[in-house]
Amino acid sequence: MKKAMLFVVALLFSVGVNAATLSLETVTSTPGVTQKVSTVFNNGSLVIANGAVEELKQDTWKSEFNLTSDDSTGIRVEWTFNPSNNFESATLRLAKLAANGYDYEYENLYNITGSFVFSAFITAGVYAIDIFGANSGRLEYSLSVSAVPVPAALFLFAPALLGFLGLRRKTAVAA
Repeated sequence: MKKAMLFVVALLFSVGVNAATLSLETVTSTPGVTQKVSTVFNNGSLVIANGAVEELKQDTWKSEFNLTSDDSTGIRVEWTFNPSNNFESATLRLAKLAANGYDYEYENLYNITGSFVFSAFITAGVYAIDIFGANSGRLEYSLSVSAVPVPAALFLFAPALLGFLGLRRKTAVAA
């Protein structure tokens, strides 16, 4: 009976592991900056946006997106710039939006001087992914956000390790 119960408990932990569904939408940008979300690669676990910086009327530019997740998940965020030698510096922000849609519950800021990749763990909700205070000449940029699911096999390792500990203990008691 113990073995059957352990098997059932192990099965409960090993099912239902999927990546969260992500969606990305444009919010605002500086005049002279165009931005759009790709519909070709918007499959729920990978969302891609891109934009272009043309003639600016001011020294710096910004581009803002909202990322929505329906579940807790790890994400990988990648900003790339082409041509990269036209890009000087900027600040990236990943911030969770509060219920009012304007304030941030928390934010992480990254000062960058070129293409940049980072990973984060997010809970369900709406997040701001922004680039602001950017200095550059004409360039194109892309933003890629991908959900990184927890491997389904991860939950199988714990019962296996417990089983090995039980066998080790059993042989130690028998000796």
